Amino acid sequence: MRSKLRVMTALLFCALVASSACGSKGEEGDETVGVVIVNAPVAGEVRRVLAGEGVSLKKGDAVVEIVVRSQGAAPAATPGEDPVAAAGRTISAAQAEVEAARSEVVRAEVEVSRLTPLVSSGEASQGELDGARATYEKAQQRLQRAQSAAQGAQAGLVAARQPNRTSAAPTAPLEQVVYAVASSDGTVSAVSVRPGAHVNAGQPLATLRAEP
Repeated sequence: MRSKLRVMTALLFCALVASSACGSKGEEGDETVGVVIVNAPVAGEVRRVLAGEGVSLKKGDAVVEIVVRSQGAAPAATPGEDPVAAAGRTISAAQAEVEAARSEVVRAEVEVSRLTPLVSSGEASQGELDGARATYEKAQQRLQRAQSAAQGAQAGLVAARQPNRTSAAPTAPLEQVVYAVASSDGTVSAVSVRPGAHVNAGQPLATLRAEP
């Protein structure tokens, strides 16, 4: 009788352990959704919010449209230097920065692509993937800033070539449209800016619930 009681007790204990393990696994499966912050790549004015709360996005989709305004003034030349030559020097430096920033974006994107399946298989942590996504987002911001500077350098060359150019002459503001984009697939859970608002580079604009 006591032997049968011990067997029944052991079986009951095993059943309880198995049930607990199954329940824990199910709870973990419900948690694996990350949060992605969409930051402003440059300082400027919000023209449009392109994705509201509840909208599903793919990686690279635009969330907020930002207008950057700058003056198309010619770059300062060193004493005795031709202003057009100074403008050409500025363009060369801007183009070099664009290429460097573009290479950084490619490297960061490759790292995100490499880690994504590894997280799914358990060979890499979610923290590693989040860090890679943050690096990719910063690289995109650097590229957009570099492209904005290159556009300004081109405008400076045009200004330097103007006849009878004077340093005091006003220049028309240039506008460039830059987009804050989603760094991964997800659904918009919150938007923290409105059209007309001025934002700084790196400022959080929206929050996405990333798809696992």
